[in-house]
Amino acid sequence: MSQLIRHGRTVTTFFDLLGCLENDMTDALALSLARSRSFLRVFVADLGYSAPFSDQDAVLSVQTRRPAEGITDLEIQVGDSFFAIVEAKRGSVLPTESQLKLYAPVVSHRSASTKILVALTTATPAFAAGGLANIALPGVTLTHRSWRDVRFLATQARAHDTHDAKRLLGQFINYIEVILGMETRYNNQVFVVSLGAGTPEGWSLSWIDIVETRGRYFYPVGHRWPDPPNYLGFRYRGKLQRIHHVEGYEIVTNFHSVFPEAPDEPASCPHYCFKLGPAIVPPHDVVAGPRVQRNNRVWSMIDTLLTSPSISAALTETEKRRNRP
Repeated sequence: MSQLIRHGRTVTTFFDLLGCLENDMTDALALSLARSRSFLRVFVADLGYSAPFSDQDAVLSVQTRRPAEGITDLEIQVGDSFFAIVEAKRGSVLPTESQLKLYAPVVSHRSASTKILVALTTATPAFAAGGLANIALPGVTLTHRSWRDVRFLATQARAHDTHDAKRLLGQFINYIEVILGMETRYNNQVFVVSLGAGTPEGWSLSWIDIVETRGRYFYPVGHRWPDPPNYLGFRYRGKLQRIHHVEGYEIVTNFHSVFPEAPDEPASCPHYCFKLGPAIVPPHDVVAGPRVQRNNRVWSMIDTLLTSPSISAALTETEKRRNRP
């Protein structure tokens, strides 16, 4: 079979042609639900409606525009019994309260016995529960699901569907895995950050000690920061000092709950707080180089960082590999 490349990246599934933005992911989900009887039924059942229904009863709509309520990502209607709006985000940032309140009347005015508004993100259950807990939407059930939940449901449904649907769901699962960074070939990417010599404001623990002595690191959820990586690299004192595998993370809103040295006060925004594995120390000095200035943050493959004379050289080699047919 010939290789297909789009924008420098190999196309391995039909869904890769859509792209990897939020709307693309929503379109892929909607198509998979519409083409797989099993997937639609386990998805709807997971949202609280498990009664049997025919294919003719189900209608899925994407990007529905209403003058007063804006544009919804995905609407699912099953006769007069079930109605859901799914507001999808690619990352961990939850939909805003104002956004959800726009959609609430669309849900509440339906006569369906089960009606629900779903925030679909990559956030952890604990973070999502905390972030949505204080949002009051009269007459509307608000809940959260993660893209990993969607992947699990698709995997579950695939075992009980037709041959054609199994093939489609297999491609959808692969598509979601790649976007979420689950695929093995992307697991060697290191997110390299710069550490300052001082301390966070009001702390009695330095940025470097947070990593070296506590085995931790944190950065904001959203705000141009990525979803949790598999590896974190730290450069300070003029060179790459160490690389750590990310063993796990939690989302914190008060650093004092993790670091006694931090002020007991709310953080400026939610932060990923990572638990780091043992340090991988480069066997030779790996300086920043001309492409990595000041506080620049870059992605590079782990082996290039451990074998190159500079982070810049590792970045160049990583880019060559990404663009290689």
